[in-house]
Amino acid sequence: MSLPIITDLVTANPGRFYPQAEAAEKYISRLPDKRRARAVHAIFNKTGVGSRYSVGDEIFYSQPRSTQERNDKYMEAAVPFGEETLQKLFAQSEYTPQDIDDFMVVSCTGYSIPGLDLHLAGRLGMRNDLRRTCILGMGCYGSFPGLRRASESVSSGHNRVALVLSLELCSLHLQFDTSAETAVSAGLFADGAAAAIVSMDNPPASEKTMPRLMNFKTQCDYQTLDEMSFTVSDTGFRMYLSSYVPDVLAANVEAFVDDLLADCHLTRDQIAHWGIHPGSTKIVDYVADNLDLTYEQVDVAHQVLHDYGNMSSATILFVLNQIQQTKQPQTGDYGVLMAFGPGLTIEGALVQW
Repeated sequence: MSLPIITDLVTANPGRFYPQAEAAEKYISRLPDKRRARAVHAIFNKTGVGSRYSVGDEIFYSQPRSTQERNDKYMEAAVPFGEETLQKLFAQSEYTPQDIDDFMVVSCTGYSIPGLDLHLAGRLGMRNDLRRTCILGMGCYGSFPGLRRASESVSSGHNRVALVLSLELCSLHLQFDTSAETAVSAGLFADGAAAAIVSMDNPPASEKTMPRLMNFKTQCDYQTLDEMSFTVSDTGFRMYLSSYVPDVLAANVEAFVDDLLADCHLTRDQIAHWGIHPGSTKIVDYVADNLDLTYEQVDVAHQVLHDYGNMSSATILFVLNQIQQTKQPQTGDYGVLMAFGPGLTIEGALVQW
């Protein structure tokens, strides 16, 4: 049976690079109460983040910013950054922008009408009959609805080619108060983008072993809506991540994965590659413990978190790209991808190389 395939995948980051220690110092310098400095340092050190990238500079953070100012900065930065990411993708692909039939844009860190989809389609010269879908406000698992929509499109039997772009500029919404929850968010979140092309077949000249999309699954716990949130305030979007999130995920992830695999008559011991969204070090470790996975089986998640931070929806595609680059999957290997976000929601995909 033919399955949709991710033929091309790239990741990208904006130009400003910050080691975690430097990010902590810059963040503390903006706090109204410097007596919290030691506690904030401890929080930043425990996140598992070693460095991150940001579109924000010293001038942007030098004064309080309204939501409009932050959103204006988002569009100012996201349009050229998105174009750069897509140009990088097409530079390595046998497809061109004119080959794209469906374009999915995933983001939760900025909003505009007309949006990124129209701005980028125009800049890249995509066709006028391009079908566009904007997936907004879904948080860290947003790439899964994007990939599912792409999979449905190319499975329609009309030789369609789909493009998914996940772009997040989380750093624009940094908050500078003294709460532990705010410090956790500041220590975790960063900026990045990832793009993937999905079709039913690898281009004829391609020799790459790429993942096919076999199955998707979603589970939402409507009793835990307050445990993770991204709320619009007068000074940007306020991120909240409850300390109970790892426990809630751990209690649900085992049955979730087993159901995802059972749909395709598979079990966990048949999975060669595990891609877990690194919401935090604690989340990765709790999920791994409940699935009886070794550190080596989830080391890619830890590495992505360390090198880039949590880039919301783009992060799971960074994890998949890292698996692709460092684990060198063999033809026939199975992989499970998972991300977690507001809801609390678990999204997963089963892939096969």
